[in-house]
Amino acid sequence: MVACNLGQTSPSEPIDAQSLSLTPAVIPQDSGQTVTETPFVIVPTNTPVPELLPQEEIQFIRLDQPDTQHRTLEPLTIRVRRGRLVSTITCSWVLQDTGQTGALGTPTTEQVDENLNDDVYIFTPQLAGTYSVNCTGIATTSSGQRQVTQVSPTFAVEAKG
Repeated sequence: MVACNLGQTSPSEPIDAQSLSLTPAVIPQDSGQTVTETPFVIVPTNTPVPELLPQEEIQFIRLDQPDTQHRTLEPLTIRVRRGRLVSTITCSWVLQDTGQTGALGTPTTEQVDENLNDDVYIFTPQLAGTYSVNCTGIATTSSGQRQVTQVSPTFAVEAKG
């Protein structure tokens, strides 16, 4: 950059705010130039997402009998507690060993109180292995709609026999 001329060099003395003065450029009226206004730039802020209320979230996914041994071809009852403002919920099982997935189907819904519902699914695993359940829904919050998800703890299913 030997031949580069980028304008005035920086001052050799420190600059203080009081010695600076800015004056707007004045364009003579007969120059033919027009003045355009610079639009305001809105800088997005990192506003934190508000915490969900109990009626806006999927609270938990659990088995009705978590401490018993689960076997293939025997139905399991899976309970998903969700807030009344969570809709369009879909749940699927995941066989952790293979990555295989499948939908849980249509639940029956039980009202817990005015803010909470339990969706009850019956799942009959066909293969032995370690499973989990994933549920996703849409929560209607005071700031709009949000996707909410919940993943169950893993549970083991042994081969029947």
